[in-house]
Amino acid sequence: MAEKYKIVHDRDICIGCSACASVCPKYWYMESDGKSNIHGATKTGNGEEEILGTNENPLTEDYESNIDAAESCPVNCIHVHKVKDDGTDEKII
Repeated sequence: MAEKYKIVHDRDICIGCSACASVCPKYWYMESDGKSNIHGATKTGNGEEEILGTNENPLTEDYESNIDAAESCPVNCIHVHKVKDDGTDEKII
């Protein structure tokens, strides 16, 4: 069974190293301001944070690729949350 997860990107602290876009280009790309973005993400009203997937509608594909993107980030601005069957989530990285 595929993992259910969501991605939270604290874009405000991104340093634009492009590691995430290098290891996981299907989800990550570099914006003209030099910082990374997630394809299809929703920006929250909370500064520069972006979220892809929700507890109600989690991602189910490319879990390992997004874990690789999070692990490649030198400033830890990419967070992967596992979405549990009861609808809650737990931060993995």
